[in-house]
Amino acid sequence: MQNDTQHNHDTFWKRLTRNDITTLLLRLLSVFLVMGLLKVAFYVIDKPLFGPFNNLHEFLNVAKGSLLFDTMSILWANGLFILLSILPFRFRQHKWYQVMLSAVFLITNIALILLNSADVVYFAHTMKRLTLEDTHFSSNSNNLPIIFDFVQRNLTLIIISGIIIALLLLAWKLNKYHPTKITNNRRYYLYNSIAAVVVALLCACGMRGTFNPTRPWVRMEQAAAYSPEKTWLTLSNPYCFMRSLDKSTEYDQVNYFSTEEIEQVYSPIHHINSCRYDLGHRNVLVFIMESFSKEHSKFLNPGLYPNEKGCTPFLDSLMQEGYTFVNAYANGMKSIESVPAILASIPSFKTSFATMPELFADFEAMPEILAKQGYQTSFFSGSERNSMGFEEISERFGVQHCYCRDEFEAVYPVNDTTIEPFWGVYDMPFYQFMADEIDKMQEPFFASVFNLTSHHPYRVPPDYVDIVPQGHTQEQRVVAYTDLSLRKFFERVKTAPWFSNTIFVFVADHVAPLCYDPHSYTMKGHSSIIEFIYTPDSTLRGIDSATVQQLDIMPTVLGLVGNTNPYFAFGRDVFNEPRLHPIAFNCINQMYQCITDSTTFYFDTKNIMKSIGQTPKKEELDYLKAVLQRYAESLTNKDYTVMP
Repeated sequence: MQNDTQHNHDTFWKRLTRNDITTLLLRLLSVFLVMGLLKVAFYVIDKPLFGPFNNLHEFLNVAKGSLLFDTMSILWANGLFILLSILPFRFRQHKWYQVMLSAVFLITNIALILLNSADVVYFAHTMKRLTLEDTHFSSNSNNLPIIFDFVQRNLTLIIISGIIIALLLLAWKLNKYHPTKITNNRRYYLYNSIAAVVVALLCACGMRGTFNPTRPWVRMEQAAAYSPEKTWLTLSNPYCFMRSLDKSTEYDQVNYFSTEEIEQVYSPIHHINSCRYDLGHRNVLVFIMESFSKEHSKFLNPGLYPNEKGCTPFLDSLMQEGYTFVNAYANGMKSIESVPAILASIPSFKTSFATMPELFADFEAMPEILAKQGYQTSFFSGSERNSMGFEEISERFGVQHCYCRDEFEAVYPVNDTTIEPFWGVYDMPFYQFMADEIDKMQEPFFASVFNLTSHHPYRVPPDYVDIVPQGHTQEQRVVAYTDLSLRKFFERVKTAPWFSNTIFVFVADHVAPLCYDPHSYTMKGHSSIIEFIYTPDSTLRGIDSATVQQLDIMPTVLGLVGNTNPYFAFGRDVFNEPRLHPIAFNCINQMYQCITDSTTFYFDTKNIMKSIGQTPKKEELDYLKAVLQRYAESLTNKDYTVMP
C-alpha cells in the first residue's frame, strides 16, 4: 500500500515537472541565461561608454529593467517557437516535429545572439542599438569589405558569441523533451488546451511588458527611468528593432502650449532686420568633418596634450586666427543626422530626419536660399554616389551640383594611394580635386564637403603611414591625416582669387566613437565637437564661450552674408539673435539632452530625469518643450518654410 502511494506520488510529480509546458519553460530559460551573458559582455566591452555603477541600487534597477526588456525581446523573437510548442495535439511527440522545433528554436535564438552581439559594436559608434532606420544603407556596395574588417577587428566579441551559441546548443541537448503523459484523450486535450491558453495570455502580457490590459505597451524611452546613463544597456533586441517598426515612435507628438502661448516662447521663423557683421555676398565653404571631437584639439584642450601637438595642429592654428566656439555640440550621433542640422538647421531626435518620409517636403535650406541670391551651390563627398544618402539629401536642400567618387575617378588616377577599399577617396587627393573644381566656379559660390578618411576602419594611405602620428586611439591617427590634408588644401588655394573672399566654416558631424578624454564618454562629452569660422582677412576673430550647436551654422552664415529675408531654422544666429537662448539639444539614451551655459538636463517629454550643474530654469525647460512641439508640428505638416 505504501509502495503504491509512493509510486502514485512519483508519477504525479513527473507529470507535473516533465511535460510539454515545463520543457518549453526550461528551453526559454536557457535563452534568458544566454541573453544575460550577452548583457554582461555588452557592459564589459563598452564599459567606458556606460561608466561604472554608482551604487547597488542602480545595479539592481538596471537588472530589473533588463529582465523586463529581455523578456519582451525573447518572447517576440520566439513567438513562432512558443506557438508550435503549445499546440494541444499529440503529434508534438513525434520525432519529426521535435526536429522541426529544434530548427526553429536554434535558428531564431542564434540570430538573437548575433543581433545583440552586433549591438555591442554598433553602440560604440552610434550610442544606440540597431533599429529599422539603420537598414537604410544596407544595400551599399561597401558592406561586404566592412563586414570582413569587422570580423578582423572584433575577434574577441566573435569568440564570446561563439561560446554563447555553443552554450545554447548544449542547453538544448541537455534539456531532453518530455511529452505530457496523459493516456486519456479527453483529459489530455482539456489539460493542454487550458495550458496553451494560460501560456498564450502570459506571453501576450510579456510581449507588452505589463500585466495591466488598460496600460499601453512599454516604450523604449521608459528604459531611462532605470538608469539614464545606461538606457541602452537596459534595452535589448529585437525589442528595439520591433518598436522602430511603429512609425508613431519616430518622433514625440507633444502639445505643451496653445498657439498663442508658444509664439511667446519660441518660433523657428527668423526675421533679421540688420546684421552685426554684413560681409556681403562672400563665398561660403563648409567643411563637415567626420568624427572631429573637441578632444582632438590641443587648442581646445591644452591640459589634455601638455607635451604634444594634439591631432589637429593646422586646425588649431586656424582657430587662433578665426572665431572659435569653445562649447559647441552636435545635434545627432550619426553622420546622416549632421547634414540636415548643418545645411537646413533641422535636428534629428529619436529617428534620423534624413531617413524619415517627412524629408520629402518643401525646404528653404541654406543652399536653396543662397541659390536664390545668385550663388552656385555644390556638395562634395568622396564616397560612391548616394552610398550614404548625402547627395540625395543635399539636392533636396537646394544643392545644384554634387561631386563624388565618380567625378574624382574621371580625372585622377585610381590606386591604393587615392582610393581606400571601404568608403571611397582618401581625404588628401579629394581635397585637391575639390580645389580644382572650386577654381572653375563662378563667384559667389556655396560649397560643402564631407570627408571620409577619419571614419572607421581608420585607414591611412600607404604613402602617409610613416608621416602622421599614431595618436592615443585608432581614430586620432586618421584625424591627424585629415588635418594634414586640410593644411595641404589651404596651401593649394591660398593664392586663388576666391580665397580671401570666402567664409570658411568647420564643424564636426559627431563625436568620435573611440575616446581619449574620459569626459568624452559622458553623455554631454559625447556631444562636444569642433566648430569655428575662419575668414582670411580676420574680419571674424575671437573666442566665444556661449553654448552653440550645429543647428546654429545656417542662421549664422545667412546673417554673415547679409540675408535679411525671413527663413525657417531651429538654430539661432549667434551674432544677431541675442534674445534666443544659447542652447544645444539632441537625443541620447532615449532622452532629450539640453545643454545651456549653466546647466545640462535630461528630459523624457514629461519629467526632468537628471540635471548637472545649476537647477534648470523654467524658461529653459519651456524653451526645450517649445522646440519639441514646433518640431512635431513641422514633421506632421511636412512644412519647413516661412508661411506667406
